[in-house]
Amino acid sequence: MIILGAVAGGLIGLGLNWAADFLPRYAASGPALPSKSFRSPWVTCAVVLLSAILFAWLWSQSAPALTLFLLTLLCAFLILVAVIDLRYRLVLNVLVFPAMALTLLIRYTAPGANMLAVLLGGAFGFAIFALAAFLRPGELGGGDVKLATLIGWMFGFPDALWALMIGVLAGGAIAVLMLTTHRGNAKSQIPYAPFLCLGALIALFYNPVSAILHPFVGH
Repeated sequence: MIILGAVAGGLIGLGLNWAADFLPRYAASGPALPSKSFRSPWVTCAVVLLSAILFAWLWSQSAPALTLFLLTLLCAFLILVAVIDLRYRLVLNVLVFPAMALTLLIRYTAPGANMLAVLLGGAFGFAIFALAAFLRPGELGGGDVKLATLIGWMFGFPDALWALMIGVLAGGAIAVLMLTTHRGNAKSQIPYAPFLCLGALIALFYNPVSAILHPFVGH
């Protein structure tokens, strides 16, 4: 299963690279891609390699087929959103809105669903990033706010804290690195969705918040 997962992951990675170019063109309803773009063969190779490693590990786990399918879909979605934002500074509604609807449906129909925790997680993600976008206009966009809300719904409260915290810290670390290496300044804009997606991927497989806070806030 590890080899099969690696091969399938590599193929998925190639598909995600293609989709990362096709979807912005489709969303713009025109033949041309957005003018602001960052393209690098290293990013393409990294996506394929990351997908191969991630899915090789994922498919080696003992889990029900439906769970593996949903995790595969979620990982592919997060990688795709990250690559599109890295290349074109876009968080597409055509991806985020269906993901929001699907997430709420899955969380609502899951056994033992706690919709209060789901809604609180989304409210927390929305409030923090909407406030940041309001205080520092131009650094965060509406797409980042919607993505943070989606991640909050995915994990619920308090688990979403870990995912969002990693995203914030990772983005802050890159901003500091750009300043110290003189590759940017205080007004430099960085794509934030890749860091939010990174936080979500890490929290998906390792989330200490459950063990730390759940005894106090309840399940």
